[in-house]
Amino acid sequence: MSERRVIDQVKSGFKIVAAILFSFAALLLVGISYVGITQDSPKLSHGSAWALLITIVMLMFVTVRFWAKWFCGITSYLAVRSMLLPLFAGRGSLSDVPIRSAVAITASFWLMAILSIHFYRRHYFSILDQFSITGAAVSLFIGFMRLGSAGNNGIILPVLMGIPLLVLSSYQKRLKHLAHKLSRNPITHGPTRPDFL
Repeated sequence: MSERRVIDQVKSGFKIVAAILFSFAALLLVGISYVGITQDSPKLSHGSAWALLITIVMLMFVTVRFWAKWFCGITSYLAVRSMLLPLFAGRGSLSDVPIRSAVAITASFWLMAILSIHFYRRHYFSILDQFSITGAAVSLFIGFMRLGSAGNNGIILPVLMGIPLLVLSSYQKRLKHLAHKLSRNPITHGPTRPDFL
């Protein structure tokens, strides 16, 4: 094995570790800002909480390529766990959640996982890609923050808000192709008026 290949593997390992640490730090900071926004905290004012949330979202937006692949893995893990194991440690399990809520939670995680597969191994991210996966990740983080106050049902609404963003990103190429096709072959209704009228 060449020295260059070893160095590349070491660099790749550092990138993976950095991505994991960044993901945990982002989750923690979004949680702190969410608590500061939704609750009266003596340590963090509402203005500071909003500033912290905006800052971490912007950092996530510009560093998408370093953490996007982990989003698919995390949502896939949550999807499998929601089917096979108690959903979350702490309060209750799937047996404590109404069947409709349990199905909604599991389906939401599976949808997120499936819709984010195309981000895995991707090197180029459009603005829409960055916006969609960042929004979906933040909505998932906020869902986790709501577990303490609303229980397992608290995660459903934030996750459902992130799914349409991933749908837009997944179908942006088809939408662009459709828009290009329509621009080349515009649909006209009825006879056109002469230019001299």
